[in-house]
Amino acid sequence: MSGEALLAAGYVVLLLLVAAGLSLYDRQSTGAWESRVFAGYHRATEQAPESPGPDTWPHSEVHRFHGAVSVSVCVIALVLASAEAVRHHAPAEIALLAAVCLPHGGYLAVLVRRLRRARVSPPR
Repeated sequence: MSGEALLAAGYVVLLLLVAAGLSLYDRQSTGAWESRVFAGYHRATEQAPESPGPDTWPHSEVHRFHGAVSVSVCVIALVLASAEAVRHHAPAEIALLAAVCLPHGGYLAVLVRRLRRARVSPPR
């Protein structure tokens, strides 16, 4: 087995971790008053401005943005592994590259389904 195929397989696994991390990051709240930096100020002032709802733009698009970036990371990983499989096509290398591509394919299907179901709220 070539070192290049092993390096590509390791990089594809790393890209899966990046895509999963981005998808976890999109669940974080984006409201300014919910952060620890502004929480003290919000408690100290009597007339603090109303915090925008999670369905107002741009807060409503954060999960779509991170989802789209995760989709592109998964597609890049699949293209990289496919190109490596064309370049190094010994049976052991094909099996290794296919094994690291399977989680990306499944996760890509989940991400695309999640993006299609996401509500879109236009800017006001």
